Amino acid sequence: MFETLQAHFEQMVKQRLPSARTTILDQSKIFIVPSKTALVLLIMIIVLFLLGINFQNSLVYAVCFWLLAMLVVNVLHTWRNLSGLSIKAIHLQPCFAGEKAVLELELACDPQRPKFAIELAWPQEDATQVNLVSTQTTRIKLSHSTQQRGRFTPPRIHIATHYPTGLAVAWSYVAVDLSGLVYPAPAPKNQSTEHSQTLAADQQQSGKELSGGSNDFGGIRSYQAGDTPKHIHWGQYAKTGKLNTKVFVDYASHNLWLDWNNVNLPGIEARLAQLCRQVLDAHQAQQQYGLKLPGMTIAPAKGEAHQARCLQALALFGVDNV
Repeated sequence: MFETLQAHFEQMVKQRLPSARTTILDQSKIFIVPSKTALVLLIMIIVLFLLGINFQNSLVYAVCFWLLAMLVVNVLHTWRNLSGLSIKAIHLQPCFAGEKAVLELELACDPQRPKFAIELAWPQEDATQVNLVSTQTTRIKLSHSTQQRGRFTPPRIHIATHYPTGLAVAWSYVAVDLSGLVYPAPAPKNQSTEHSQTLAADQQQSGKELSGGSNDFGGIRSYQAGDTPKHIHWGQYAKTGKLNTKVFVDYASHNLWLDWNNVNLPGIEARLAQLCRQVLDAHQAQQQYGLKLPGMTIAPAKGEAHQARCLQALALFGVDNV
C-alpha cells in the first residue's frame, strides 16, 4: 500500500514539476502542511473549544478563534515566502568519479517580495539556507557525490521554508534539465611512474636528429667560412694545426601517444583510470600528446581545451546514449 502511494506521488511530482533549466515556484508547484508544533496547537484549540462549550465561556471561544486565525494566516505567509521564487541552473562542474559534482544555481525573486530562510538540499547530501532580502538575485553551489564515470544528472532538489513561525512547512522540488561529466578516477601516480618512464625512453630513442642544434655534441667537421668562433675545436687545432668546428644537434621527439592498446591492465575501468592519469601527467608536464581509444583518435595537442576533450572521451567511453 505504501509503495503504491509513493509511486503515485512520484508520478504526480514528475507531471507537475518537469525538468527545466529555470523553474518559477507558483501555486501549482508548492506543497504545504502544518508542522508538528501546529498539530499540537490544533489539539490544544480543540480542547479549549470543548471546555468553552462545557462552561459556556465566551472568552475561551475568542481565544480559540484567535489561535485558529493565527494558524491560517501563518500558512498563507509561509506559502507566500516560497511563491514566486525563481531557480535557474547555471553550471554543473565536471569531476572525477568518487568526488562531488558541484551544481551552481541562481535564485531570484520580486524586489517587493523578499525571501527568508529558504532551504535547498539533497537527501543525505549537501544543504544550504538562503535569504533574499537586501538583494533579489544570488548564486549558490550545491554538491552531490558521484560513484561512476559518465554523464551525471542531478536528482531533484528539495526546497523548503518554515518561515515565519515554524507552524507550517512549505516545500517543492526542482528538477534541473542539466547534466555534467564524471571523469574516470585517475590511477595513483606511483602506479603510472614506470609506464611514463617507458614512454619517455621510447620517445627519446625514436627521436629525429636535427642538425644545427645547440644541446648535444654531434661530432667534428672541417672548418667552413662563417662558422662561429665559439664552436671551433681549439684543442684539435693545437694538435694538428687545422681548424675544425664542433657540431651540435638537437632531437625532435615524436608526439606522445596515449594508446589504449599500450595499457596492459585487466578490465576497462582500470585501463581508463591509467589513461586518465597519463592525460593529467602529460598536461602537467605541458607535453603535446594524443589519445587513441577503440573507435576514436584525438590528434596530438596541448592546453586546457585539449585536456578537457581527452577526459570527456574517457568519461563517455562505452557509455550508452552519449
